[in-house]
Amino acid sequence: MNRTILIEENIGETRAAVVENGRIVELHLERWSEQSGRAIEGEVYRGRVRKVEMALNAAFVDLGVGEEGFLPFGKSGRPKGMHEGAAVKVRIAREAYDEKGPNLALIALEEGAAPECLEPAPILAQRLVRAFGDAEAVWADESELDLDEAFDEALCPSVAIPGGGSLYIEQTRALVAIDVDADGRKAQGNAAKLSQQLNMSAAKEAARQVRLRGLGGLVAIDFVHMRAQPDRKATEQALRQAFRRDRAKVDVAPLSQFCIGELARQRRGRSLAELMMDKQGEPTIETEALRALREAASALSHSRRASVTLKAGEAVFAWLEADHIGWCEAWSERLGPLPTLQRDDAAAPRAFSVRAD
Repeated sequence: MNRTILIEENIGETRAAVVENGRIVELHLERWSEQSGRAIEGEVYRGRVRKVEMALNAAFVDLGVGEEGFLPFGKSGRPKGMHEGAAVKVRIAREAYDEKGPNLALIALEEGAAPECLEPAPILAQRLVRAFGDAEAVWADESELDLDEAFDEALCPSVAIPGGGSLYIEQTRALVAIDVDADGRKAQGNAAKLSQQLNMSAAKEAARQVRLRGLGGLVAIDFVHMRAQPDRKATEQALRQAFRRDRAKVDVAPLSQFCIGELARQRRGRSLAELMMDKQGEPTIETEALRALREAASALSHSRRASVTLKAGEAVFAWLEADHIGWCEAWSERLGPLPTLQRDDAAAPRAFSVRAD
């Protein structure tokens, strides 16, 4: 199998894509606004125990950054010397997401200043190369694949199934629900043959979309009904096979008599929607502001002219003008003169337009 990691360094964020056999299967995002503000998977901290919860067989640990970490004791129970105020050396086993802090793995109880980061994580590209082992990292502009298109797809509630049909994906508090729809798909043979072919394709694409979007927890897939048990078994096996290269642990249950496929995927952190969208399902102001900067930089690189004007609605304009992440200095160092930033009161708060003059 051919695996490549595409890296795109933008002002304000780094985007990355894992490509397997020519298709993007994972997307990753790291923003300047969160630098030194979150604990990253694999980092090592000396934390301070804030509370021991024997009912949970675990402790809550202050890492000095982000939410308190959750440190489970495991089958061996509470380690000797584990008490409130103790210093513990821990590794980030799973990053924080939603309202849940990171999961921790105990390395040792030790003395020393706490909280303190002992081993910070390498940059995103290095982490991905290390995680996959056999992958080569290349710059995204050296590839024909479009990262903008891939990220847009991963935030869209519906996607096409190769060969016809659609998946409708909804992330709820309890689970991720995926509906399979034929949407005019045609197949040679009878209705049973159509259902089997559609579901086999849907199983593969559903697995890709779960990875692509960074979804985790319980996932329920409503496949098109199949009467024959061999057809349901074949779809289940296709779903299992589609997750075989996933770094996250995935448990797939047999399809029910109603052709509902259930699986549990290990959560490794926030989904793309949690990173890029607000509670109403709209792109955050930061997401749109960084998109505006990407388009402005692209307009500058594709034009021989030296002036770019960025007109933005109230919210995006305010975010850019405040410059909490230092984008102005970075732009000047990388690209030269800053774009002309104008407030557009006639536009929607998160809208923008870019013009090369």
